[in-house]
Amino acid sequence: METNYQENILSLIAKNLNGTADLEEVFQLNIWLESSEENRKYYEQVKNIWDVSDNRMNYANIDESKALKDTLRRIKPAPVRETFWFMWQRVAAILIIPLLIGSLFLIRTIPLSQKNSASEVVYNEVHAAFGTRSQLRLSDSSIVWLNSGSTLRYPVKFDNNQRKVFLVGEAYFEVESGESKPFIVETPTLQIKATGTTFNVQEYCANPVSEVTLLSGKITVNTGNNLNSSEDNLSISELKPNQFLTYNRETREKHIINENVLRYVAWKDGKLVFRNDPLEKVLAKLSLMFNVEIDLQGDQLKNYRYHATFQDESLEEILKLLRLSAPLNFREVKRSPLPDGSFPKKKVIVFFDKPR
Repeated sequence: METNYQENILSLIAKNLNGTADLEEVFQLNIWLESSEENRKYYEQVKNIWDVSDNRMNYANIDESKALKDTLRRIKPAPVRETFWFMWQRVAAILIIPLLIGSLFLIRTIPLSQKNSASEVVYNEVHAAFGTRSQLRLSDSSIVWLNSGSTLRYPVKFDNNQRKVFLVGEAYFEVESGESKPFIVETPTLQIKATGTTFNVQEYCANPVSEVTLLSGKITVNTGNNLNSSEDNLSISELKPNQFLTYNRETREKHIINENVLRYVAWKDGKLVFRNDPLEKVLAKLSLMFNVEIDLQGDQLKNYRYHATFQDESLEEILKLLRLSAPLNFREVKRSPLPDGSFPKKKVIVFFDKPR
């Protein structure tokens, strides 16, 4: 058992226990916990030691390095399993491979243990590159559309009790019926439970607002297992067909809209649909879709609203179309290589352009 592996695990546990873990760290720890009952028992051991130590009384001034060393001395090593750090490194390496065809996506089979045992769950991980979307069929015949810049992690074969997948980004689900075997979608902060349902989930880490859209059936939306025991699995809402839920992960405010929700799922058909949406929201959507930083300068343009549908256009084509109906212009910022030789994210500035 490598010491740095155990320290990585303990570091994530410590950050979760003292409330300093970010969304990605919480999600990574949840994946490790889901991989085996042994991992969950280990977490409980660490939590018990943590709770009776001085750490829980002085989170603000905690010396994490010292706390980890103290805990290492008082607990047996973590289970010897393939680390999620290694799994995520492999996935990260895959994601930099350029996709030449928009409909292609990446699949990675990830065993949760180095042991060759029939009881171990094996996962696939699919990533849709920015500017693309993907479709796949799960082992229970449920169909999933994966949107731009999204990742879905799912078992090669579901177990006998439930069907659980992990999502970062946006996905549209057509779930096969199974009252006795619910279908669960976990994002870094939400848990959506469904049976025989068509619904859409969006949670990009760069956007503090999560969205859930229900087209048919019934789903329940809860906060996910964020490892803060007082807040585990708090109910947010039970949605009915044609309801659109937004949940701000920072303020914990929720809003439910009753309307024709087809525009929120039009992306799976290659469409971007805006209905009286402010320019600020339009640009935020484009930023997520194309993985581009878009800076809207000045206040003159914020109140311009758009009623438009775009289908499979490039970012430049969409911006040119937006320019036709508002006094705006745009320019791309020249990118210079960083010290390590890589390039920063593409940046576009949108600004007020007085009509001539």
